[in-house]
Amino acid sequence: MLSTLRLLLVLIAAFTALPVLAIPVEAEGRAAIINGDLHSARKSAIQDAAQAASMQAGAYISTTQEISDGVLSLDNMAIRSLGEVRNIEVIDEWREGQMFHVRIRADVAVDDSCNGNPGLADLRKSVALTLFPLQAPTEANTGALGEIQWQLPALIAQSLNGAAGIEPYNLSRHNLVTRPDSAPTHLLPEGALSNALSGSTQLKAQFIVSGVIRDMSMRMPVGPREPNILADWYNRADYASKRHLRRLVLDLFIYDGFSGELLEQRRYETAGRWTRPHEERTGFGTSVFWQQDYGQKVQALIETIRQDLRDSLSCKPFMARITRTRADEVWIDAGSLQGLKEGDRLTIYRRLTHYDEQMRAYSELIDTRVELRLERVQPDMARGRIQGDSQSHNIQRNDLVIARQTR
Repeated sequence: MLSTLRLLLVLIAAFTALPVLAIPVEAEGRAAIINGDLHSARKSAIQDAAQAASMQAGAYISTTQEISDGVLSLDNMAIRSLGEVRNIEVIDEWREGQMFHVRIRADVAVDDSCNGNPGLADLRKSVALTLFPLQAPTEANTGALGEIQWQLPALIAQSLNGAAGIEPYNLSRHNLVTRPDSAPTHLLPEGALSNALSGSTQLKAQFIVSGVIRDMSMRMPVGPREPNILADWYNRADYASKRHLRRLVLDLFIYDGFSGELLEQRRYETAGRWTRPHEERTGFGTSVFWQQDYGQKVQALIETIRQDLRDSLSCKPFMARITRTRADEVWIDAGSLQGLKEGDRLTIYRRLTHYDEQMRAYSELIDTRVELRLERVQPDMARGRIQGDSQSHNIQRNDLVIARQTR
């Protein structure tokens, strides 16, 4: 009887366990050799490589579609990071001067929910919603809906108010897309291509959302006048006709506000009947607009985007910038408005800037293994202390703190 009960409990645990995705990663680590102690240096180098593998897991591709027969069909590109490192295998190791280097192969397990760390959902990540320019502005002429470019992201930001783990900012008048036809890819001066967002750090948000409205066309567009009165009357009365269908196709881009890297790209499509007179200047977001079937479809799309952004961002690691250091004190640009409390502990990451062959800057985060314990928390800033001195740890302004575990 006892063995049967034990087996039942095991089966229940197996079938109720949350799915965890294991990402195979190779990474390098290094550590200083102190007093000739190779064993301790090797151990520290492996720990450093494990941390690098965890951060490197932010480059894996995930999907919202199901896996069928072992084949993954790409739907949405997404980046996650800071997973649990398992099955570490040292595949190479070498010494250079007083530094010990290792290269490891490991599996990084990433849980898609907050159940592994419920506190992450309590910390509010800042999300800036910016302008969604029209790829074909003339398609908004019917009904005079051109204001959709800033009103749509503003409505999405408004819908996110109160969402767990998210602090939305309405920057819908700020346009980050210079070429809607090629976004998010843009051509650099030297001819290279990039998906990174330049100037992202100026917005002071952990995540930045931009987009492009690709299509607002009518299924069967008409001219300014119908051929005759009877045809005009018939077409307006035939509300169910496909000739009244109007499309809305939106490409949404989510960027890391600290590095400008593209984290996620999604496409949304909907269509609804638009039966207002062709010459009427209805306007986006008016009462008449929402009464249209097309307006109701847009409203449903806003709700879908709200849920997707909440699910995607609320459980991501909380990050904030270091704004000032003095001796063992460190100040950050986040506080009680983001859910921080006195006594919370955050890990400090050093941000290094590198340059590629075309002198394009990109960032690397290095875990200092220094913990910041918050002592004073105000609405938009917090101050804490570390063990040791910030100068000796080389902790500087614009380095980052990350909440990997909370409370």
